[in-house]
Amino acid sequence: MTTPMHCDFSPHDFAAVAIRTSDGRLVQVTGAGLCPTAGWELRLVAGGPGFRSQPERLLLELRESPPRPAPRVLTETTVDVTVEDTRAEEVEIRFGWREGFVIPVREAALRRGPRGAMRRRTDAAPDRIAASAV
Repeated sequence: MTTPMHCDFSPHDFAAVAIRTSDGRLVQVTGAGLCPTAGWELRLVAGGPGFRSQPERLLLELRESPPRPAPRVLTETTVDVTVEDTRAEEVEIRFGWREGFVIPVREAALRRGPRGAMRRRTDAAPDRIAASAV
């Protein structure tokens, strides 16, 4: 039996999240594929020609490096990249051997900082004082 030449990928196994920082905006793309053996190396790199043909679309190419001969066992293999980008609303992931796919970029949810926690503790203090005075 021959080993398939590539890992298997689905758009459902990828996510793109925009993270706003004081210096700008980062788009973090993560994903996984089911590879025919252990030891595959995956990389997402900036797309080739036409890299920015659509300003709202970040183009990445997934590149695989198969391992030297290895025992056949299906292995989930992850890949990720963080790209500085101010405009991307979606990410197109291309492959050299099959049709690619597009995934949306979603904005990271803002987290409440320590101030909110401090405010809750301060708000709770009068209740404790009132309860202990009774």
